[in-house]
Amino acid sequence: MQTYSEKIDNAARLLAEADYVLIGAGAGLSAGAGLNYQDPALFKKWFPLFASPDMRTIWEGVTSHWAPNDANRLRFWAYWATHIEKIRYDAPAGQVYLNLRNLIDSRNHFVITTNVDGQFVKAGFDPARIYTPQGDYGLFQCATPCSDALYDNREMVQQMLTHMDKHRLEIRATDIPRCPNCGGYLERNLRIDKHFVEKPHLKKQSDYLDFIDQSASGKLVLLEFGVGFNTPVIIRYPFERITADHPNAALIRVNLEYADVPEKIAAKSIGFQENVAQVVQSMEQREK
Repeated sequence: MQTYSEKIDNAARLLAEADYVLIGAGAGLSAGAGLNYQDPALFKKWFPLFASPDMRTIWEGVTSHWAPNDANRLRFWAYWATHIEKIRYDAPAGQVYLNLRNLIDSRNHFVITTNVDGQFVKAGFDPARIYTPQGDYGLFQCATPCSDALYDNREMVQQMLTHMDKHRLEIRATDIPRCPNCGGYLERNLRIDKHFVEKPHLKKQSDYLDFIDQSASGKLVLLEFGVGFNTPVIIRYPFERITADHPNAALIRVNLEYADVPEKIAAKSIGFQENVAQVVQSMEQREK
């Protein structure tokens, strides 16, 4: 059994020797950056108007306002305008993202993330090297959808919040986001159901797959942070398969609960069950 320090040494050595670095990030990475959807104190601080005994966390806020309908639409957008403003626009780049950028910035890398909070871009990662298959809080789409167009939502979010009734927790009916193409409702660009507009994201999927193919000519390190079993088919299982099939790959998995790896790739993997911010900081310090 390796000590924490020995595992950090081995991870740093693998990174130093890597020709390609593929980063896979789930909710655990953003939680390590302070965006913890299960933290009651954070919800009370950032969402004071919505906090109540029946709604104590960001996750409860999300699930309580999951789908819009004619009865709840004004309240739905009051919550989601607040959520998007706080998470996507107001929240600064978390230190763990900044440390991660410093760790791999000079290396040939690519990012796939199920997070939709924009933290990688805020931390200075090149948007051309980021694939977000689950969508982006900063974008709206037609709810129908009538086209594959995506719309920057910052001005619409600010408009809703500027005129929001803070007592009723409702936006004005005139501020409900509307599709500029068909006049129907706009929706969050999130992979919620079959209506998700994914075509604009597929170019990045192609880049992601090309990066994996190109890495076969050299040494590949897969850095997986905070990816559990909510949507394991997007990052966790593919990373295990890539590690098994790639001629010269190593998987570094960081997860507070699920740091284990299949036996067939155990010799090519390092698992950390420590906090992701701690592990990334340790690796960055070892590099200096």
